[in-house]
Amino acid sequence: MEINVFKFCSGLRVLGHVMILLVAAIVGVSYYAVVFLTYGPQLLRGGFDSFLSFTIVIIFNVLLVLLLWSYIRVVLKDPGSVPENWRAVSGEESLEVGTSLAAAEDGFERRSRGGGYCIHCQNGKPPRCHHCSICQRCVLKMDHHCVWVVNCVGACNYKFFLLFLLYTFLETTMVTIVLLPSFINFFGEAKNHSSAAKSAIIFLAFDSVP
Repeated sequence: MEINVFKFCSGLRVLGHVMILLVAAIVGVSYYAVVFLTYGPQLLRGGFDSFLSFTIVIIFNVLLVLLLWSYIRVVLKDPGSVPENWRAVSGEESLEVGTSLAAAEDGFERRSRGGGYCIHCQNGKPPRCHHCSICQRCVLKMDHHCVWVVNCVGACNYKFFLLFLLYTFLETTMVTIVLLPSFINFFGEAKNHSSAAKSAIIFLAFDSVP
């Protein structure tokens, strides 16, 4: 009896769900440090400090909304599945991936130029399609399986993955810049027991930024 050892890779999906909780925790700590502890209290001071704090809070929240939107989309969006009983044939006729996905529900035989066969799925495999050992299925135009999103990055969610990387870079860069003064004063403020908790949260938020 032949055993497919790659089936054990599907257990990594459990780790992916832990990563989602870790992302939520990092976002929560960063939000609390930037908005509630550092710049939120300065909104009522008036003058330039109030204006600067208001601008920082607005930009931070806009980037955060865009980051979470792209993250949720790449997590929930199907990266692209191969229609059942798909097979590749030679000839002039070629069907685009998007058209194949749209027509899959009609039950017609799928055709494309090139392709192969997946021994794991027992199904045809279109060009640039790869079998994911974690998801246990073939993914169209698969880039990689990302444990941070518990999903493969493929034809249908690649755009959202790139947007997620972009907004994450912008958000983490902003957090690093706006918390840098507080981080520099961390050790001095930590001597005061009354501000130790605040300093610890700021340090944790700053240290969690890649």
